[in-house]
Amino acid sequence: MVAVVFNIRFKLFTTLLLAVSSVVLCMYLVMQWSFDRGFLNYVNKQEQQTLEDFANAMSVEWQHSGSWQDLIDNKRRWHTFVSDGFDLPFQPPSHGGAPPDFRRPPPDFRRPSDDNRKAPNELRRPPPFPERGKRTQQNNRPPQAGVRPPFLLDENKKVIFGRPEQVDELTLYPITVSDKELTKTVGYIGQLRKTELTDQLDLSFVEQQSDTFSLVAALMLFISMLAAFPAAAHLVKPIKRLMLGTQLLTRGQYETSISVTSKDELGQLSLNFNSLALTLKENEKARQQWVADISHELRTPLAVLKGEIEAIQDGVRQSTPDAISSLHSEVEHLNRLVGDLYELSMSDIGALNYQKESLRPVNTLLSVLESFTYEFEQKGLVLAYDEAKMQGSGAIDAEVLGDTTRLKQLFSNLLKNTLRYTDSPGQLKVEAEMTSKEITLHFKDSAPGVSEHEMGLLFERLYRVEASRNRALGGAGLGLSICSNIVKAHEGSIKAKASPYGGVWISVSLPLYPVS
Repeated sequence: MVAVVFNIRFKLFTTLLLAVSSVVLCMYLVMQWSFDRGFLNYVNKQEQQTLEDFANAMSVEWQHSGSWQDLIDNKRRWHTFVSDGFDLPFQPPSHGGAPPDFRRPPPDFRRPSDDNRKAPNELRRPPPFPERGKRTQQNNRPPQAGVRPPFLLDENKKVIFGRPEQVDELTLYPITVSDKELTKTVGYIGQLRKTELTDQLDLSFVEQQSDTFSLVAALMLFISMLAAFPAAAHLVKPIKRLMLGTQLLTRGQYETSISVTSKDELGQLSLNFNSLALTLKENEKARQQWVADISHELRTPLAVLKGEIEAIQDGVRQSTPDAISSLHSEVEHLNRLVGDLYELSMSDIGALNYQKESLRPVNTLLSVLESFTYEFEQKGLVLAYDEAKMQGSGAIDAEVLGDTTRLKQLFSNLLKNTLRYTDSPGQLKVEAEMTSKEITLHFKDSAPGVSEHEMGLLFERLYRVEASRNRALGGAGLGLSICSNIVKAHEGSIKAKASPYGGVWISVSLPLYPVS
């Protein structure tokens, strides 16, 4: 089975399109639901106004008759009211026999007498909704399909016209009449509230709006698709540059850098990539220099050993005690170099064994100073330190969490560094001071000094201020690197600056234990 792999541009395009499509679909459904619900409420409100007008007309009808009995006896008039009030075709009341002749008056119709016609104050019944009929004819609107005729109820809410079983579902509109200053309810017009549209024109309008909504949603989806593709391509551009740059880095082209075109996360990632490329470039340069320096350091004693041994083999030089001593000296130099390299590599990977305990570093320092006194005298250097002053300041009693063996190695390397590089006559002054959080040991030697630029390079491995100096005087340049790693393992710090005596001033700070 072949796995289908989609690139990030396709994934971004699909994600954007799905997100926009989801929003458009939700908007379409909400708008459709809102429109249907709102339009139905609008139709119900229109019907409510019609029913209120109809209730007012029924109020006038009741005032003429004084009761509902005329409508009960003459159902045709009720249906005429309903037909005119709701723009419905006239539906005569159902009864047995042939349908009534609408051109003739109903059987119970009585013409008013001459006396009644002459009475000016007699209230006459107006034709039901004459203006509504005219409006219907002017608009040529067809009769409304599905319009439900209203209910008529008396003042006790007893159904006069309509189905009694539906009385609990009705919305009632009171029919009121005013007699002098009194207003009383003489009946109710009831209607079932619409839960769905039934009028053909309303349904056609809703269908038209639904089609419009669908068209707008489809158009929005199409526009979103057109916009999502260039947006995805724009977002992928910096990612492609990062991918190409990473491929170049894997091929060893550490000078690679990519342009930063934004300040967002991708821009920050581009900056980090450039920083990584620069770091790899510097590390590669340091590695090459490291290999070259190690090769040079190893070749020198090996070349001397090879030359002297070949001279003895060829009879040019005799195998005397002096010759053997010279060979031994070169072997010792080679052994120290290999030992330093081993300790430095172990320290770099954190493999040096540290057995930490609470100890007093000044006591450890004093023991190391005593062991180096003779070597300093032989070199013509003064090793100065004031034990009483250390005792008085309380530094001699300061405790740290450390490894005695490694601290002795640290102090020994610092003293050897002075022995190798300080001119005779000269001096090394050792001091100690303490704060509430740490103890600091100072090593200040005399000339020669080191430039400000080279101060920061003293703790780099294989670095020597003077590369042409005779190696019989200098070491391999690993001692201070080992010192730096030992101090870091004790969570301290080591710094170098110009000494007031013309040489180098090295300060070693160690945190107190327990921490105050």
